Amino acid sequence: MVPRREKIHQILRFGLERPQSTITIFGAGLMIIYSLYKRIAGTLYLEQLNYLDITTITMVGVLLLRGVVRLRHDSDGQAASIALIGALSFVFCFEALYKLSFFVFPWRMPPPELREFIIQVGIALTALAGFAFRKFRFSPASLVFVVIFVLCWVIWLVLGFPQLGNGKDIYPPHVNISLTLPMIYVLNRITKIALCLVYYCLYR
Repeated sequence: MVPRREKIHQILRFGLERPQSTITIFGAGLMIIYSLYKRIAGTLYLEQLNYLDITTITMVGVLLLRGVVRLRHDSDGQAASIALIGALSFVFCFEALYKLSFFVFPWRMPPPELREFIIQVGIALTALAGFAFRKFRFSPASLVFVVIFVLCWVIWLVLGFPQLGNGKDIYPPHVNISLTLPMIYVLNRITKIALCLVYYCLYR
Protein backbone atom coordinates (compact mmCIF):
# COMPACT_ATOMS: atom_id res chain seq x y z
CA MET A 1 0.00 0.00 0.00
CA VAL A 2 1.32 3.46 -0.97
CA PRO A 3 0.99 5.95 1.93
CA ARG A 4 -1.53 8.73 1.33
CA ARG A 5 1.18 11.39 1.56
CA GLU A 6 3.20 9.59 -1.11
CA LYS A 7 0.16 9.43 -3.37
CA ILE A 8 -0.34 13.17 -2.98
CA HIS A 9 3.31 13.76 -3.82
CA GLN A 10 2.98 11.57 -6.92
CA ILE A 11 -0.07 13.52 -8.09
CA LEU A 12 1.65 16.86 -7.51
CA ARG A 13 4.78 15.66 -9.29
CA PHE A 14 2.70 14.46 -12.24
CA GLY A 15 0.95 17.83 -12.41
CA LEU A 16 4.22 19.71 -12.43
CA GLU A 17 5.97 17.42 -14.90
CA ARG A 18 2.99 17.01 -17.26
CA PRO A 19 0.88 20.18 -17.01
CA GLN A 20 -0.81 19.77 -20.41
CA SER A 21 -1.90 16.22 -19.62
CA THR A 22 -3.09 17.33 -16.18
CA ILE A 23 -5.21 20.11 -17.67
CA THR A 24 -6.63 17.67 -20.25
CA ILE A 25 -7.49 15.11 -17.56
CA PHE A 26 -9.09 17.79 -15.38
CA GLY A 27 -11.12 19.17 -18.28
CA ALA A 28 -12.20 15.71 -19.44
CA GLY A 29 -13.24 14.79 -15.91
CA LEU A 30 -15.35 17.94 -15.62
CA MET A 31 -17.00 17.19 -18.98
CA ILE A 32 -17.90 13.66 -17.93
CA ILE A 33 -19.18 14.67 -14.49
CA TYR A 34 -21.18 17.59 -15.88
CA SER A 35 -22.74 15.56 -18.70
CA LEU A 36 -23.66 12.68 -16.38
CA TYR A 37 -25.18 15.13 -13.91
CA LYS A 38 -27.26 16.79 -16.63
CA ARG A 39 -28.34 13.42 -18.04
CA ILE A 40 -29.43 12.16 -14.62
CA ALA A 41 -31.34 15.43 -14.18
CA GLY A 42 -33.25 14.59 -17.36
CA THR A 43 -31.51 16.93 -19.80
CA LEU A 44 -30.89 15.42 -23.24
CA TYR A 45 -29.60 18.45 -25.16
CA LEU A 46 -27.70 21.65 -24.44
CA GLU A 47 -29.55 24.54 -26.04
CA GLN A 48 -26.51 26.81 -25.56
CA LEU A 49 -24.48 24.58 -27.91
CA ASN A 50 -27.10 24.36 -30.65
CA TYR A 51 -28.87 21.43 -28.96
CA LEU A 52 -25.76 19.30 -28.61
CA ASP A 53 -26.57 15.88 -27.18
CA ILE A 54 -25.31 15.45 -23.62
CA THR A 55 -23.87 12.01 -24.36
CA THR A 56 -21.54 13.55 -26.97
CA ILE A 57 -19.85 15.52 -24.20
CA THR A 58 -19.35 12.28 -22.27
CA MET A 59 -17.81 10.61 -25.33
CA VAL A 60 -15.42 13.50 -25.90
CA GLY A 61 -14.33 13.37 -22.27
CA VAL A 62 -13.75 9.63 -22.45
CA LEU A 63 -11.67 9.98 -25.62
CA LEU A 64 -9.55 12.73 -24.04
CA LEU A 65 -8.86 10.55 -21.01
CA ARG A 66 -8.13 7.56 -23.23
CA GLY A 67 -5.55 9.49 -25.23
CA VAL A 68 -3.72 10.97 -22.25
CA VAL A 69 -3.61 7.69 -20.34
CA ARG A 70 -2.64 5.58 -23.35
CA LEU A 71 0.15 7.99 -24.34
CA ARG A 72 1.43 8.59 -20.81
CA HIS A 73 4.88 7.29 -21.79
CA ASP A 74 5.18 9.87 -24.59
CA SER A 75 6.01 13.52 -24.06
CA ASP A 76 3.43 15.69 -22.33
CA GLY A 77 2.77 17.70 -25.49
CA GLN A 78 2.34 14.60 -27.63
CA ALA A 79 -0.12 12.98 -25.24
CA ALA A 80 -2.29 16.06 -24.82
CA SER A 81 -2.27 17.08 -28.50
CA ILE A 82 -2.98 13.60 -29.90
CA ALA A 83 -5.78 13.14 -27.36
CA LEU A 84 -7.29 16.44 -28.48
CA ILE A 85 -6.89 15.51 -32.14
CA GLY A 86 -8.67 12.20 -31.59
CA ALA A 87 -11.59 13.77 -29.72
CA LEU A 88 -12.08 16.61 -32.21
CA SER A 89 -11.73 14.31 -35.21
CA PHE A 90 -14.43 12.04 -33.77
CA VAL A 91 -16.92 14.88 -33.34
CA PHE A 92 -16.38 16.43 -36.76
CA CYS A 93 -16.21 13.08 -38.57
CA PHE A 94 -19.73 12.35 -37.35
CA GLU A 95 -20.91 15.86 -38.18
CA ALA A 96 -19.44 15.72 -41.70
CA LEU A 97 -21.07 12.37 -42.43
CA TYR A 98 -24.34 13.62 -40.98
CA LYS A 99 -24.35 16.66 -43.26
CA LEU A 100 -23.30 14.61 -46.29
CA SER A 101 -26.22 12.25 -45.70
CA PHE A 102 -28.64 15.11 -46.36
CA PHE A 103 -27.19 15.98 -49.77
CA VAL A 104 -25.34 12.79 -50.87
CA PHE A 105 -23.05 14.86 -53.12
CA PRO A 106 -21.15 17.86 -51.68
CA TRP A 107 -21.65 20.00 -54.79
CA ARG A 108 -25.39 19.94 -54.14
CA MET A 109 -24.91 21.78 -50.86
CA PRO A 110 -25.76 25.48 -50.61
CA PRO A 111 -22.61 27.61 -50.16
CA PRO A 112 -22.99 28.04 -46.35
CA GLU A 113 -23.52 24.30 -45.90
CA LEU A 114 -20.60 23.48 -48.20
CA ARG A 115 -18.30 25.82 -46.29
CA GLU A 116 -19.28 24.19 -43.00
CA PHE A 117 -18.85 20.73 -44.54
CA ILE A 118 -15.32 21.54 -45.75
CA ILE A 119 -14.36 22.75 -42.28
CA GLN A 120 -15.81 19.60 -40.71
CA VAL A 121 -13.95 17.33 -43.13
CA GLY A 122 -10.71 19.25 -42.55
CA ILE A 123 -10.93 18.86 -38.77
CA ALA A 124 -11.94 15.19 -39.08
CA LEU A 125 -8.86 14.53 -41.22
CA THR A 126 -6.55 15.75 -38.45
CA ALA A 127 -6.71 12.13 -37.29
CA LEU A 128 -4.18 11.45 -40.05
CA ALA A 129 -1.59 13.08 -37.79
CA GLY A 130 -2.17 10.30 -35.28
CA PHE A 131 -1.45 7.70 -37.96
CA ALA A 132 1.52 9.66 -39.30
CA PHE A 133 3.18 9.70 -35.88
CA ARG A 134 2.23 6.07 -35.25
CA LYS A 135 -0.03 6.80 -32.33
CA PHE A 136 -3.11 5.47 -34.15
CA ARG A 137 -3.56 2.18 -35.94
CA PHE A 138 -6.52 0.09 -37.03
CA SER A 139 -6.74 -2.80 -34.59
CA PRO A 140 -9.15 -5.74 -34.94
CA ALA A 141 -11.39 -4.13 -32.31
CA SER A 142 -11.48 -0.80 -34.13
CA LEU A 143 -12.36 -2.54 -37.40
CA VAL A 144 -15.22 -4.37 -35.69
CA PHE A 145 -16.63 -1.05 -34.51
CA VAL A 146 -16.15 0.41 -38.01
CA VAL A 147 -18.40 -2.35 -39.34
CA ILE A 148 -20.97 -1.76 -36.59
CA PHE A 149 -20.92 1.98 -37.28
CA VAL A 150 -21.40 1.51 -41.03
CA LEU A 151 -24.22 -0.98 -40.50
CA CYS A 152 -26.00 1.37 -38.09
CA TRP A 153 -25.64 4.27 -40.51
CA VAL A 154 -26.96 2.18 -43.42
CA ILE A 155 -29.93 1.09 -41.31
CA TRP A 156 -30.58 4.73 -40.43
CA LEU A 157 -30.57 5.69 -44.12
CA VAL A 158 -32.66 2.69 -45.19
CA LEU A 159 -35.30 3.69 -42.65
CA GLY A 160 -35.49 7.13 -44.27
CA PHE A 161 -32.88 8.97 -42.16
CA PRO A 162 -35.48 10.00 -39.53
CA GLN A 163 -34.54 13.06 -37.48
CA LEU A 164 -34.49 13.44 -33.73
CA GLY A 165 -36.12 16.87 -33.72
CA ASN A 166 -39.42 15.95 -35.32
CA GLY A 167 -39.23 12.25 -36.24
CA LYS A 168 -39.71 13.03 -39.93
CA ASP A 169 -37.90 11.09 -42.65
CA ILE A 170 -35.51 12.86 -44.99
CA TYR A 171 -35.84 10.18 -47.66
CA PRO A 172 -38.61 7.75 -48.56
CA PRO A 173 -37.91 4.70 -46.36
CA HIS A 174 -36.94 1.48 -48.11
CA VAL A 175 -38.29 -0.52 -45.19
CA ASN A 176 -41.75 0.27 -43.91
CA ILE A 177 -40.92 0.50 -40.21
CA SER A 178 -42.25 3.41 -38.20
CA LEU A 179 -39.86 4.62 -35.52
CA THR A 180 -40.86 6.57 -32.45
CA LEU A 181 -38.68 9.45 -31.26
CA PRO A 182 -37.13 7.32 -28.47
CA MET A 183 -36.28 4.62 -31.05
CA ILE A 184 -34.68 7.20 -33.34
CA TYR A 185 -32.69 8.53 -30.39
CA VAL A 186 -31.39 5.05 -29.52
CA LEU A 187 -30.39 4.36 -33.13
CA ASN A 188 -28.63 7.72 -33.33
CA ARG A 189 -26.76 7.14 -30.06
CA ILE A 190 -25.73 3.57 -30.93
CA THR A 191 -24.34 4.85 -34.23
CA LYS A 192 -22.36 7.62 -32.55
CA ILE A 193 -21.12 5.35 -29.74
CA ALA A 194 -19.86 2.89 -32.36
CA LEU A 195 -17.84 5.68 -34.01
CA CYS A 196 -16.56 6.78 -30.59
CA LEU A 197 -15.36 3.23 -29.93
CA VAL A 198 -13.58 3.21 -33.30
CA TYR A 199 -11.51 6.17 -32.11
CA TYR A 200 -11.14 4.68 -28.64
CA CYS A 201 -9.54 1.57 -30.12
CA LEU A 202 -7.23 3.41 -32.53
CA TYR A 203 -4.54 4.05 -29.92
CA ARG A 204 -1.55 1.77 -30.25
